Amino acid sequence: MSLGNGDIQQELKKSTGKEFPHLLPALTAILILSGLLIGGSLYARRLEQNYVHALGAATPRQAIIGSALQEAALRQPDLLPVYGSSEVYMEKDENSAGQFFHSYPTGFTVFEIATPGFTSLEIAQYLAALGPELKGKKVVISFTPSMFTRVQVGQLPYAGDFSRLHANELVFNPYLSYELKHRLAFRMRDYPDTLANDPLLDFAVKNLARRSRLSILRYYISFPAGWLQTQIIRLQDHWAVLNWINSHPTALQAVQHKAYPIDWKTEFDRAQNLQDALTSSNPYGIDENLWNTTFKKILAKKVVPCSSSNYFIHELANSKEWLDFDILLSVLKETGAQPLILSRPLNGTVWNDMGVSASARQFFYDSLQKAVQPYGFPLVDFANQDTNRLFSIDLLSHTSRLGWVYVDQTLDDFYHFGK
Repeated sequence: MSLGNGDIQQELKKSTGKEFPHLLPALTAILILSGLLIGGSLYARRLEQNYVHALGAATPRQAIIGSALQEAALRQPDLLPVYGSSEVYMEKDENSAGQFFHSYPTGFTVFEIATPGFTSLEIAQYLAALGPELKGKKVVISFTPSMFTRVQVGQLPYAGDFSRLHANELVFNPYLSYELKHRLAFRMRDYPDTLANDPLLDFAVKNLARRSRLSILRYYISFPAGWLQTQIIRLQDHWAVLNWINSHPTALQAVQHKAYPIDWKTEFDRAQNLQDALTSSNPYGIDENLWNTTFKKILAKKVVPCSSSNYFIHELANSKEWLDFDILLSVLKETGAQPLILSRPLNGTVWNDMGVSASARQFFYDSLQKAVQPYGFPLVDFANQDTNRLFSIDLLSHTSRLGWVYVDQTLDDFYHFGK
């Protein structure tokens, strides 16, 4: 039996003994608003799906700080999401992955989510925000060893890449275990400035980070309001994407696909010859500008062999990045993602002349293997390229033209064969 407006008012009056003259108009307004929000969200999703390939090539900021475009990319079978830092985008030559796979030569291209100083804790938040969208999806986690050679990320660098949307989606995520959210919140609490302008998120993070029964109760009490707040921020994310689409029409041109077989030997030979010629002024394979402005003076100083090895190992062993990296791996495991863990090698020729021995550098590779092995994820660390002076262009292991060919081949194998 259906009830009209008058019937509903009568039933409410019978059950409560009170009149609610404004209830139905309020409910009607809420329903209309909900319909508009749902309709707007569906419209936005359709446009995002239509333009995600072009938006990936244009790399708008919203692709990094939002979730809408990352979700859209995960739904496209010919896009391979790559999360990383400056090693992903710093060298935009013809061999960098975004350029190399631009025309989909083997059937796919990369969708890069990269920003300076991206860390494991931030990537973990970004991925946790995607929740079930990650299940069964291939993603690449890219980084350089320099991520682990600092004790902890500073307040300002962390705040620079902080996303309020991703933090809310993580904290009020119904798909992750309480234990994993607790670990993430415990580390997020070390950066209070990023939470200061969001009282609800701050409240939830503080209570998630504790383990008392009262704090657990407080967290779950805050959950419904937090979930609603997250949906509102999500709508703002969709709106920002729509605004970018409308204001950048020339950036939305479809990319022409051009399939062709890749002759990897020819690519390696060409890149090696070019990289060798462009770095002939020094024995380290360092980019000419960096060599003349920075490293020529630094490496001119005589350093006692192995004199910095103990310090290097100490800093590496005590880095909190290992804790955050394990959280990141746990997020990938719980969400059911199929990741490739992709490191760059240490620039061994430079580190060696700065007093860090081969055995000390091996400590990094061993620690990385030890961290990833329990999760069973494929790991490529290029440890066998540690002393290849042409793989990197600087001390921080930013990738050279030759190094990129190694990375490109790895990405191609992972996309097609899962390895």
